[in-house]
Amino acid sequence: MNTKLLFAGLALSAFWAGAASAQDCMLRVTTWGGSYQATYESVAEAFEKANNCRIEWVVGSSPDHLIKARLGQVDVVTNTLLNSIAGEKEGLWAPLDPQKIPNMANLYDNAVYSDHTIFANVGDYVLAYNTEQISEPPTSWDALWNPDYRSAAVIYGIDHIPTLSLTVMEAEQNGGGIDNIEPGLDRMAELFKSGNLIGALDVESQMVSLFETGDAWIGMLATGRMRDLLSKGAENIAFVRPEEGTFPLISTINIHKDATDPDMAAKFVDYVLSPEVQVAFATRNLYAPTVKNAEVPEDTPYRDLLVMGDAFERLYLPDQEKITANKADWQQQLNQKIGR
Repeated sequence: MNTKLLFAGLALSAFWAGAASAQDCMLRVTTWGGSYQATYESVAEAFEKANNCRIEWVVGSSPDHLIKARLGQVDVVTNTLLNSIAGEKEGLWAPLDPQKIPNMANLYDNAVYSDHTIFANVGDYVLAYNTEQISEPPTSWDALWNPDYRSAAVIYGIDHIPTLSLTVMEAEQNGGGIDNIEPGLDRMAELFKSGNLIGALDVESQMVSLFETGDAWIGMLATGRMRDLLSKGAENIAFVRPEEGTFPLISTINIHKDATDPDMAAKFVDYVLSPEVQVAFATRNLYAPTVKNAEVPEDTPYRDLLVMGDAFERLYLPDQEKITANKADWQQQLNQKIGR
């Protein structure tokens, strides 16, 4: 047998095996469609080239992402906090190893939900107000109860997270808490019976319209909707982040316990936490970084709408599982208190 030919053949076989292995590398990553997916795709290209690994996007709604995880059809899961919590309780996620994900060291302390779940990016609900009607910027959510604002305040419906979070906050400030919600419900009943509320609304576009027409003087509003108002030239609408903190809108990230390539999945999570990816979501989508070392350019449009620094550390996030478990009962109790 020709020894040279034998070694050449073995070398060629090893080369093709390695090439095939590299080409076979693929991570299945969940994403929402639209602008979120567009940003993800724009930053993933560099990751794919650097690691010789293709990203396959699993596009759908938040519940879809959890279903795909249950079926073992995903490797890295981007989702909402509630769905991440559900998956964690079901044992779907692998622990996140800081040794393999070094950028975890740069996370805000409150961006680490658990050993299995961290925040990828964050928005928040702020207190918006009409500067033509309210000259002094409010400093507290208590401004919603100000008797000067009759028929001029808006909040989200009682089954929405920001209003539920406000209820827990009011309970804590009035001698109760999430396990003793009565003081918070009493406080919310005061707001409903005060005559201040135009409504507790389920549709954000209605809230935006009320600010545009001048009917709403004050109310809670997601930063994305604030951007809508400001981009339309609503110069009389400003916002503050009250001293008690604001209520977060959270995108989470997890690694599936049965990921096809756990090390590559960890590399991808680390990449998501890198300053360049964090800044991309901030500048393109107005989703705030969850790492402290992401420097968002000063000339970024609407940069002040990003919750960063001290404001990030003051995000108010009561126990989401307890809120979900109790919200129907709380709504019924509130309806009884306000005579519905």
